[in-house]
Amino acid sequence: MQFGIRKFAAAGALALGAGLLLAPSASAEVASPQGCPPDVWYKVVSSGASYEAIGSTAGKYNASPTSAILRYDLTTTKSKQTTWSASLGGSLEFGVGQVESKTQYDVTKSTTSGKTVSNTINVPAKSYGYTTPKIERRKFTIEKWQDTAKCDARFLGNMGTLGGITAYPFFSECTAKSACTPKP
Repeated sequence: MQFGIRKFAAAGALALGAGLLLAPSASAEVASPQGCPPDVWYKVVSSGASYEAIGSTAGKYNASPTSAILRYDLTTTKSKQTTWSASLGGSLEFGVGQVESKTQYDVTKSTTSGKTVSNTINVPAKSYGYTTPKIERRKFTIEKWQDTAKCDARFLGNMGTLGGITAYPFFSECTAKSACTPKP
């Protein structure tokens, strides 16, 4: 019987030793942070409009007792260009592309002089009517941003400023009982 006890003791020792050889296994889910890719993107900020004359002011007096539609055919005397002032780089085409893709404005790169433009205005009876051909220019700043690993946005700087021609030709008008200056 002693042989049987030793056999079981040896078998138990082998089983215990085998159990000690096995590495304990544990599973724990470690959440890896879900970061954002470091994408670079551009933002367009508009600073409002200004107007520049591209021709002379024309006017007429409506001497009739009723209102009249007066037509003005004017020749442009000045050429104007969309401007680009780079800070971090880029080109005029880059600035125009950013403005047109991110705003509702179309940008004209340049205008020519010597072009005939026409405008009609309704002038009340016994009044003057004046008009001036102009361009509308808007200032746009193109900002460069980057997404961070924490999904925040980081400002990298201004790419540049675009002085874009957004309306051409634009007509300033005025009507009055005496001479007036077309606005805007």
